[in-house]
Amino acid sequence: MYFEYGAQETEYLARKDKRLGAAIEQIGHIDRAVDGDLFSSVVHQIVGQQISTKAQETIWQRMQQTLGTVDASHILAAGVPELQKLGITYRKAEYITDFARKVQSGECRIEEIWQMPDEEVIRVLSSLKGIGVWTAEMILLFCMQRPDVLSYDDLAIQRGLRMLYHHRKIDRRLFEKYRRRYSPYGSVASLYLWAIAGGAIPGMRDYAPAKPGSKNRKPSELHGGAAMLYTGYYHSPLGRLLLAADEIGLTGLWFERQRYFAQGLAPVHQDAETAILAQTRRWLDLYFSGSVPDFTPPLHPIGSDFRQEVWALLLQIPYGKTTTYGALANQLAEKHGQRRMSAQAVGGAVGHNAISIIIPCHRVVGADGSLTGYAGGLDTKARLLAGEGVPIAENPPRIRPDM
Repeated sequence: MYFEYGAQETEYLARKDKRLGAAIEQIGHIDRAVDGDLFSSVVHQIVGQQISTKAQETIWQRMQQTLGTVDASHILAAGVPELQKLGITYRKAEYITDFARKVQSGECRIEEIWQMPDEEVIRVLSSLKGIGVWTAEMILLFCMQRPDVLSYDDLAIQRGLRMLYHHRKIDRRLFEKYRRRYSPYGSVASLYLWAIAGGAIPGMRDYAPAKPGSKNRKPSELHGGAAMLYTGYYHSPLGRLLLAADEIGLTGLWFERQRYFAQGLAPVHQDAETAILAQTRRWLDLYFSGSVPDFTPPLHPIGSDFRQEVWALLLQIPYGKTTTYGALANQLAEKHGQRRMSAQAVGGAVGHNAISIIIPCHRVVGADGSLTGYAGGLDTKARLLAGEGVPIAENPPRIRPDM
């Protein structure tokens, strides 16, 4: 079964927008498969988060073969361990079983969702664990076949708009202009923008400006470009943490309201669970329970060569131990065969560490033992160290955290 559209939609879009009309003419009709079962569509979307389409379909076929029917009763009968054996993460298995429980208990009524307007569908679906706004929008389009879905959070849609209209950037105001122009057939426009972004029209290029320092970097490192960045939250004893990861590793872990909060995080990112974010949550669960994690999730900090060197040294500081900015500077100086290295420069690199706790910048203190230079706040730094068993004086010397 494919998304249904025809001459009425394409002729309307061609009248409204000559460029899009020409692209539709050149590309021709697009057959895009849809799944008319809302329950299985939600499960399918959760399975496919942060994995390739090929991997998603392999796991999906395996799930269908194992369960027979992908519905709430079969999901709950299988349970989390059996679902994991199909090749999905523990967190995804939890999300899927949580959804199944809500459907079976009547807390989530599938038949009522079909009757809701688009905005209400997005609100209800995105309240489920593992479902963000973008995923809800894809369910609207590829399951419910709603006619007017154009997702601002979809990087390929933004890329298609840049390529078709020669824009360097698509901000919310510009996006809304096109959304209004395409309405009430935004879904069909989405199909063609995805095709354009995927190279369906030879010679079209992306007009997005190159990011500073991006010349020799992999596409996955360009968080404002084609690579998707995934985010989620973790509720710790010290407050809520924002997690961010690309397909390579964890790129950010920030305390809310800290200095440099979400610095470097692209404005367009998807709220979704991934294997990397799941590993990070497991690491944090162990850490905050008082255990020493016996693994490190994949890390992908973005920064200059100098900062990368400093962060690598931070990873060598053992749990429950501290070092000083001066000691780190001496290590770097010795490595490079220099007489000395600026402790202040090292402090700047430590302060701009975007992956708090796991890259343990909280274990760096002043030469006199002062708690200084922690973006998450000095009280947070003291509590982290205390949790690791580091003796903290009742009134330790404190310096303004300006590094």
